[in-house]
Amino acid sequence: MGLTTALAAADAGLTVIVLDVPRPGAASRAAAGMLAPSVEGLPAAVLPAALQARDFYPSFLAALCERTGLSVPLDRRGIIQVATCAAELESLGTPHSPAALALDSRELGTLEPELAHHAGGFLHPNDGSVDNVTLMDALDLAVERHGRVRRERMEVVAIHPGTGTVTSADGSTVIGGSLVIASGAWMDIAGVARRPAVEPVRGQLLKVAAAPVSHVIYGAGGYLVPRGRETLVGATSERAGFHVDISADGRNALLRIGGTLIPLLATSPVTSHWAGLRPVSPDGLPTVARAPGAERCLWSVGYSRNGILFAPWVAAQVARALRGGEWPAELAPFALRSAAASK
Repeated sequence: MGLTTALAAADAGLTVIVLDVPRPGAASRAAAGMLAPSVEGLPAAVLPAALQARDFYPSFLAALCERTGLSVPLDRRGIIQVATCAAELESLGTPHSPAALALDSRELGTLEPELAHHAGGFLHPNDGSVDNVTLMDALDLAVERHGRVRRERMEVVAIHPGTGTVTSADGSTVIGGSLVIASGAWMDIAGVARRPAVEPVRGQLLKVAAAPVSHVIYGAGGYLVPRGRETLVGATSERAGFHVDISADGRNALLRIGGTLIPLLATSPVTSHWAGLRPVSPDGLPTVARAPGAERCLWSVGYSRNGILFAPWVAAQVARALRGGEWPAELAPFALRSAAASK
């Protein structure tokens, strides 16, 4: 979120300083890169913005490739939401995405033969995934090359809204006209009286040496994301603070998810196993809003499971506000909420 906002603001003519430090478990590289607005159960008021964010990706990645030479793989073949039995199929009800296509068992097997033994499900067209690791490589390179962006390795520990100053862990300071706080799960920053409530939630993922599906698959309490000759299996949801350890329990839970969807995956060799920290808000929705009483500060946090989805599109809206324009109406669903804020 920070890198996309920096690029959008710089492209809008602003001079930008990115202040960050490497964080173990930072979500952007640890995620699976799912673009899944239709299956995440988003409220009706938020779904239009989520669909716009998804559909923003092709033009965004084309521009990113033009400036970096890195082509970021994008999958828009649709996400298949699978019901493993008739009762589960009935419980799925009617998807709130009007584009969803109902699939019976035969239709499911036609799309993905390895899923033919399941009861059915839904195809959500144009949902899918982006290769988030390549995306982050491209964003890093774009920031490095941009003439109006400077990146400093600095851990910000305090904000002074009245002066636009931030203080780092080593006592150094940086002054800016506006400050966008895009700190992921790390919200322990002094100086702003009212902040959105965000907590780290650990998600463990596996990569296995098998490629039985061509679509992103959502079901059995997790998901499968095809990546070339391998498949990502995700993800656990664990309140473990800032610990990014992986565990045998997590591995086994993921193999059960994979094996429930496709038996082959339960015994496929695991090529990697890692964990990341989702920045989760109480209602699962991000906060993109100016800080009350500190109009020079802007929150862009709490993206929960949808940070990769929203980042480029939200950044474009935020850049308009940073240029001095009216607050974008498109961001109204992400206002600071009293139920999602803490003192």
